[in-house]
Amino acid sequence: MLKIIRCFVFSLIIVSLCGLATWAQDAGQVLGASVRYNTLKNSTSLTKELREAVEGLEKLAREANAAHRYGDALKHLTHAMTILRGQPWTPARALNAALTVKPERAIVEPDDLVRLRLGQIFSLDEKFTAKLSGTIELLPMTSNEALKILKTMDGLNADFATQATVIEVTVPEVPAGNYRLSLTFKYEGAAEPITKTATLHIERGLAARFAAAQARAAQLEARLRADKKETLLAVLPTAQYRLRLFDMASASAINFVRLNFNDELKEATALLDELEAKRDPLAARRGDFRKAYWSKVDNTLQPYRLFVPTNYDSTKAYPLIIALHGMGGDENSYFDLYLQGAFKVEAEKRGYIVACPKGREPASMYTGAAERDVLDVLEEVRRAYRIDAERIYMTGHSMGGFGTWSIAINHPDLFAALAPVAGGGNPAALAKIAHIPQLVVHGDNDKTVAVERSRVMVEAAKKVGAEVKYLEIPNGDHGSVAGRTFKDVYDFFDSHKRKTTDAKAAAAAQGH
Repeated sequence: MLKIIRCFVFSLIIVSLCGLATWAQDAGQVLGASVRYNTLKNSTSLTKELREAVEGLEKLAREANAAHRYGDALKHLTHAMTILRGQPWTPARALNAALTVKPERAIVEPDDLVRLRLGQIFSLDEKFTAKLSGTIELLPMTSNEALKILKTMDGLNADFATQATVIEVTVPEVPAGNYRLSLTFKYEGAAEPITKTATLHIERGLAARFAAAQARAAQLEARLRADKKETLLAVLPTAQYRLRLFDMASASAINFVRLNFNDELKEATALLDELEAKRDPLAARRGDFRKAYWSKVDNTLQPYRLFVPTNYDSTKAYPLIIALHGMGGDENSYFDLYLQGAFKVEAEKRGYIVACPKGREPASMYTGAAERDVLDVLEEVRRAYRIDAERIYMTGHSMGGFGTWSIAINHPDLFAALAPVAGGGNPAALAKIAHIPQLVVHGDNDKTVAVERSRVMVEAAKKVGAEVKYLEIPNGDHGSVAGRTFKDVYDFFDSHKRKTTDAKAAAAAQGH
């Protein structure tokens, strides 16, 4: 079924992903690029010649992806997007798209020597023969006015695919914070420079402070295990994940621009203080906060965002919503990016607990380990809070809409109702969840996920006797329909409790 679901994602380019046994990061990059390509293609007026050109590149991308040549697939998609924007696909523009710049460490201190590795994600069709010269500059995050030139270069070979180039720069003395490294390359006859940026966090002593807190957390974990303090051990990962953010950011494994490392360290320290005093620091926590747990899939720390209403009373059972973010998002998206937190505002009004899993990679489609994460978060919340088993719901936007359908199909007895938004799925499998009421939302002007994806699912659900309410938003685009229909989602969930497959079968047998 996983293969079938993937085939319904976003255009024929994705069909080649259906044969993959694992969801590799490179395959995820191709999926993300294909979504951008389709959005641009659907938003562009195409002449016959332009359509033939981009669809020819689309075919090449599909073939390359099927052969697991992900770099070539990205090249053809990037080429197609370039000509859709009305720009020529020159060797320089191809090199600009292919060039990658990665610092060996993204969190550094003044006076550190940092190595930047320059490589290419694909080879150029037309060889770039000119020698490159240029600069590496340190820029603030909010302007392009260089603070300092860190390196000048001349006579560089432009073929970074054959052999990666390593360039060393010394970090200057600057106030603590986030900065950009800007690489600007020029060459003879250049119409425009080749530019790339990488993000650094510069702060003296930060590494030592995080290392000390990590060592403290490890010692505390050993003591709690020896004392068999299971309740406190379940809370410890929330502190450990905050401390692990330093290592993840330093390895460029996460986008840390919005992180405040000192705030994360302060919060982790406060959690450790409470745990050392044998107190649960999250027992009385209400509102919006972040938690984490150790995944049994691969023994990694996985985060999730949680909202607990201020009136939560452990003597009463509360409804729970699992909310799945879209492609490119993370566990914070539903609370931070959709109408400035309107989803949790509605949860507070109506007394819902809401959990938002990360779902692994930004393009995981909630399959494999990402699906397991969703189920693990559900169990984590049920362990820590009193949840009404008859009122567990799931909603999601875009990729989260696909995940809402696919996870429910794989686990048909968990959810009382579903609300997939701007998503799609496998209509042939909807008989498995015919007993689950579904609110389906899609905009009729969606350039990213065609509205037909939801229309097909709605018709298939009706044919198997499912209760379906379909909201097709006139002139609704891909993004805005989510926030605009939050109230509808809650209204729908308010009016439904869980029906098991057994109960549905019994009702059908009795003619109800």
